[in-house]
Amino acid sequence: MTIIMKTKNQVTIPKKITNILGLGEGTMFNIVISGNRIELIPLEVKEKVFTKEEYAKLDMLSKKEQGKEKKITKSFIEKIKRAG
Repeated sequence: MTIIMKTKNQVTIPKKITNILGLGEGTMFNIVISGNRIELIPLEVKEKVFTKEEYAKLDMLSKKEQGKEKKITKSFIEKIKRAG
């Protein structure tokens, strides 16, 4: 899944993901940086245990979004060119 950083360095976590993970306004995250990767780990008082169905939804969402990165990047570059 591809997202774009907006003004003020903000990114939006897609609703499909927040629904599956049970995230909402005020959720706090620990940020882990490894090389050129950023990992957001929700901080919760209790551990979330995922069902097989939830893992299957995440896997399906990931597979559905694969390959769209180039299309989104190309669209973003064209938008920048038109603005310039």
